[in-house]
Amino acid sequence: MRSGIAAGLALAMALSGASMAQDNALYFSPDLLAEFTAPSAFDGLYAGVLIGPISARKNNFNTVGADIRAELGGVVGWNQPVAPGVIIGGELQGTVATDFGSAYLRLMALARLGFAAGDNTLVYLLGGVGRMGQSWAFEAGIGAEVMVTPNMALRLEAAGIGQLGPVPNGNNIPAVSAMRVTSGAIWQLDGPPAATTFNSGPVTEFTGLYAGINIGGLTDPQFNFFDDYGWGWHLSRFEMGGFAGYSHALNDMFRVGVEAQLGVNYDTSGDAGLDALALARVGVVPMEGVHAYAAGGLGLVEGKGAYAFGGGVEYALWGQASLRGEALILGRMDGAPGLTGVSGPTTSKVTIGTVWHFD
Repeated sequence: MRSGIAAGLALAMALSGASMAQDNALYFSPDLLAEFTAPSAFDGLYAGVLIGPISARKNNFNTVGADIRAELGGVVGWNQPVAPGVIIGGELQGTVATDFGSAYLRLMALARLGFAAGDNTLVYLLGGVGRMGQSWAFEAGIGAEVMVTPNMALRLEAAGIGQLGPVPNGNNIPAVSAMRVTSGAIWQLDGPPAATTFNSGPVTEFTGLYAGINIGGLTDPQFNFFDDYGWGWHLSRFEMGGFAGYSHALNDMFRVGVEAQLGVNYDTSGDAGLDALALARVGVVPMEGVHAYAAGGLGLVEGKGAYAFGGGVEYALWGQASLRGEALILGRMDGAPGLTGVSGPTTSKVTIGTVWHFD
């Protein structure tokens, strides 16, 4: 009897010791470092309401009524963390676009790739296909969500919409011919997020490898780069894209580096183009969490050789993420005048984006 009790006590102590060892092991610790922590605020099933303006100026999708109208509806989807600070997901959006005299439906199946900028913020790319009005269509865009309560996030996203195949009115433009800017309120249906350990406050020193996505506008008032592809002359286009680069610290304050940018620009007439730039950067870090820089380089805009110069400012958010605003002036390398007969650096590219630092 005594031997049995002793054996039982020994087994219990052994199991207790094993449990304590596991609790102390790094991979069972609830206090993992930020780089090992997934964005649990954006995990699992969610649903929400959407509202915003939508523009389809060529009337490809709605053959009657106003080109620009209000859009409202709902969304349901699923987020799955796949790496620290990275989620993939999918969602269904269903909305009604109305000018209060006529209406059409937009039904889209969209995939998302998101990057956490701290405990409560997610910036993401989206793309997919579906039905808009009387035609099949594709979408591609950028968005952001910010948790404002343990269960609810506010969303803002922008997407370009293009047709797949012919449309009823015969304006078969094989490019983006509609655009939406959508806000929303999203509820996480799997309960409040578990505690995370993303650092709050600036932790990046703006050194090493980085990458990001941005959104903004490309304006060409002298038409030095933009062409008329058959849908009229338009001096500005919506811009979205991404960038990657490397920054080296000369000392505590000064930074030098290089960066590559790739963007897609379009308007809702069907005109669209690409811009690609290779830039050198020189910057300063005047205080913790702030990086101001000047940039200049060469590239292609709408297939034409271009030079660029300008600058921007980064402000550290949470973890390894920062918010960036940038303005560049562009000119044609061959010096050729635009449609109005004016040459020189007359085109601008202004963007805002989120940067992930891998240092």
